[in-house]
Amino acid sequence: MDITQIVVIISLLAITTVIVVVGIYLIKLIKDLRITVGQTNQIITSVSGPVSSVSEFLMGFKNGFTVFNSFFKKDKKEKDNS
Repeated sequence: MDITQIVVIISLLAITTVIVVVGIYLIKLIKDLRITVGQTNQIITSVSGPVSSVSEFLMGFKNGFTVFNSFFKKDKKEKDNS
C-alpha cells in the first residue's frame, strides 16, 4: 500500500467516526427537546386555566361596570332634555 492510500483510509475512518458521533448526539438532543416541549406544554396547560378564569372574572367585572354606567347615562340624558 502506498502512503497516500493509508492517509485516505485513515481520513475516511476519522470523518465517518465524527459523522456517526454527531448523528448520535443529534438524536439524543432531539429526544431531550421532545421531553422539554412536553413538559413545557404541561406547564402552559396548567397555567392557562387560572389565567382564563382571571380573564373571565375581569371581563365580567368590566361588563358589570358598563351596565352600571349605562343606568346613570340615561338619567343624565333625561335631565338634560327637560
